[in-house]
Amino acid sequence: MKILKTIKMRKLFLIIALVSLAPLSAQGNGDFVSFQFVKTTPGEQYNVILNEKWKDLHQMRIDEGTITGWDTWWRVGATSESDWNLLIVTVANHPDSLNANVGVPKMRPDYSAMDREIFLEKNSKARTLVWQNIYVNKGLNFTGNNGETPAVPQVAVINAMKTDYSNDAKYEQLENSLNSGGLGARLGWGLLKRLDNYGDAIHHNYMTVDFYEKMSDLMLSRVPTENVPRQLQEVLRMREHKSSITLWSGISLRPTE
Repeated sequence: MKILKTIKMRKLFLIIALVSLAPLSAQGNGDFVSFQFVKTTPGEQYNVILNEKWKDLHQMRIDEGTITGWDTWWRVGATSESDWNLLIVTVANHPDSLNANVGVPKMRPDYSAMDREIFLEKNSKARTLVWQNIYVNKGLNFTGNNGETPAVPQVAVINAMKTDYSNDAKYEQLENSLNSGGLGARLGWGLLKRLDNYGDAIHHNYMTVDFYEKMSDLMLSRVPTENVPRQLQEVLRMREHKSSITLWSGISLRPTE
């Protein structure tokens, strides 16, 4: 009888533990996110094309509800030898929306067929799309954010992570738990699960993103040398940190008030 009571108590504790952990496994807002890694052509002023042309199109897409955000980020320290130097991020509530309602006619309805051809040739000459990855948001922590696509600050660090697929659910729980409270010098944090490719041969299957107000906040956050807490040690054992890349914000679009 005593053994039976002990078993029941253990089951009760397990249920309580699972219930308490459940919200931590689903703290992302469910947004779908496209990362386009771009190599710009020196002298072709792709930044001007982005600001004078594509920016207008994506603001229209946001205001009509097709997407929820669009950002460009410049890679810090990129050189002519870098494989890419510009990251273009599109955020939407549904994967079909990421590439919906796009095109030069929508952006510039007054353009003739010749105008469109000239513009597309100039655009193609100014940049090369190196690769594109699609993610879903599995973790999000921004002060004052209620689940919408947050407005981003000036500095971000993207961290490519490779995990063992058998531990993905637990990994997401632990990452969210570790980043659910105060963020220290960071203004925001996100966890993205990769959707476009799958398998042992891919470079990464998760991406974490840390946001800072300015570069000095990022630098100062790395100054202290401390022992790694036990919870973080467990997360580190579950993932392989493939790369860490710092970015400067270029254009950031959200719904017009």
